Parts: sequence; structure tokens; C-alpha cells
Amino acid sequence: MTLNQAGPGSASVGFAERLLEVIDSGRRTATYKLALLIAVLDLCAQHSGADGRAPQLLYTRDIAEQVAVLYWPQVIPYLVPGAGAAVELRQITLPKAAILEAVSAFRSAALAAGATSWHLARQRLPGAYQAMMDRVEVTVAEQPLPRLQAVGSSDTVFPFLYELSWGPRESFSVARLRRHGPRGAAVRLLPGAGDELIRLGPLVRPFVELHWTRMVAEINKVATAELDLHHHLFGSDRIIPPKALRDGIAALQDGQCFYCSGTLGTTPEADHFIPRIRCGIDAIENLVLADRRCNNDKRDLLPAPRHVTTWARRNSATAAHSPTWPRSTGGTPTPRQPWPSPGRSTVIYPRVAPRCGSA
Repeated sequence: MTLNQAGPGSASVGFAERLLEVIDSGRRTATYKLALLIAVLDLCAQHSGADGRAPQLLYTRDIAEQVAVLYWPQVIPYLVPGAGAAVELRQITLPKAAILEAVSAFRSAALAAGATSWHLARQRLPGAYQAMMDRVEVTVAEQPLPRLQAVGSSDTVFPFLYELSWGPRESFSVARLRRHGPRGAAVRLLPGAGDELIRLGPLVRPFVELHWTRMVAEINKVATAELDLHHHLFGSDRIIPPKALRDGIAALQDGQCFYCSGTLGTTPEADHFIPRIRCGIDAIENLVLADRRCNNDKRDLLPAPRHVTTWARRNSATAAHSPTWPRSTGGTPTPRQPWPSPGRSTVIYPRVAPRCGSA
């Protein structure tokens, strides 16, 4: 019996318990396992098929890129409240931190080249990007991937998320990974595991972020600044886009609130249309403007199907016009970012109660 066939009182509950056990009591010397878990969760949602089912296979290159994206904002020096100085946060108890060092070096090179976003950095520095990704992919394949499903002090793995063709003590090289193809070695999700991750994502992600924040706070001795540190590591669900971008989105919406069609005031709020907690995507295409009441009412709920149709048409129309988005922002064009097809963004709907899509 697969997880999808099991009832709420059997395999699905067992899956959730194993997942919580890995998050809560897994052996960790770094935040790499937590980054890997969020990366796998996000990739399951982003690569789901048109039928809403999670993919059967993930690949080490894709996982490594998602991990690097997570660490990209975190390598910025952190201004400790009350300390008056910024510090580079350590996220590992060991001397070497291959993933963080690779991402930090790439970010420094990107800033020197005038690229302040991940996507611009990738476009302007393709060679440095590939070198960084090679290092991250090798580390992910060697360390967190074969060890995530081990609980406690043992190296014994109890697969419930995925199966690998290699074990915890094998070493990797770029050449070995490329023998599997440009996307690297395959990670085979166990039947139903990807769908369960998508379903449980809104509950799991905040729990993982909490453990991640507390581990970084403990390693860096800044435990008293936990909430501020969480915002530094993972950002805030309430974002304030640049004025030019807000004006452009407002023009696309004819100056109306995306949800109630009322006139936007002088201080409209940006909203993640597909809640960030469900897919981890901050792409511009996922932003809409709403008045404060509608934004507060929606929170992390899924939007109603009629809004999904409007949102999909808007993004399709802007994509047909220009590689920059939106055209009406003025100033420096904003590059479009990779985004799953609008149909795939509804992958979560079959997994939640109908009333959740109530915005």
C-alpha cells in the first residue's frame, strides 16, 4: 500500500511522525540537512505534473541549486541587535563549511559585478556560477543526502522519503556526478512521499525554519535575538517591493486590489499569491497588490480558483510581451524568473479542504 492509498490513521500518520523525528532529533553538525529537507519539499511542489502529483525522481543538480538559493541571502553579514556590528554567521560546528563558503564567494563576486539578485548573478557570471554549483552539488551528494534519513547517533538509514544508489561514506567528484548526466545522480522518491511532503509543507516548513534558526543562534551565541535572526535567515512574509515595481504591478491591475477589485490606496500591500509557506517562491510573477484588509484576510490561505485564473492570464500576457517583467515598471527592467506553469501552481488544491481556498 502506498502513502496515497493509506488512510489518515495509518501510513500517512507514520510518515508525519518519521518526518518530525528527523527534524526534531536527527543528528546534525550543520544546517545542511534542514536546507536539504526544504529543498526537496520545494522541488516536489515546483516539479509536480499537470495531474498534481509529485515527481518520482529528483536530481542532485536541481537539489543543490535549491540549497544554494536558500543560503544565498543567509551569507549576508548579520547585524546582531544591540551589538552595533555585523557578523558572518556560522552554520556548522566543524571548521570547514563547503556549501556556505562556495555561496559566499559567489555572492561576493556577484556584488563586485553589480549583480544583487540570484538570477542576475547567474546570468552575468556563468563560469563562477557553475564552479559554485559543482562544489555545492558534490557536498550535498556526499553529506546531507545519504544522512538525512538517519536518526540519532547511528549511520543506519531508514528510508521513508527517498532511495539512493550510494551510501553515507562514499565520496563524490564532479566527474562522477556528470557521468549521470547534466542533472546529476537520481534521487528516487518513495511511493507517495512527494505527495505527502506537498500536503504537509505548510506545517513542516515553519518547524524546519524554527530548528534552523535555533541552531544558528546556538552556534553563534545570539540566542536572545531569535526572532530578528529568523527574519535575517528566511525573510518576512510581508515584503515591500521597490516603488517602480509596485507601480508596474498596480498598472497591470488597473489600480485595483487583486482580490476585491476595490481601488488601491496610497499604500497597497504586496502579497505572495501562492503562499510562500507552500512553495518557497519569491518570484516577481508570484506577487500581487492588495489592500490591507484583503491581504490580512488571505494570510497563508490559498486563493480562490477564480483568482488563480486571473493570475495565470496576467502572467501569460506579460510573458508574451517581454523577457522583462512587468514592462511598465520603468527604470531598469526586471528579468523574468523561472516559474512553474500556472497549471502546476494549483498542485496543492487537491490536498487541502475546500474552505482553504477562500481568499
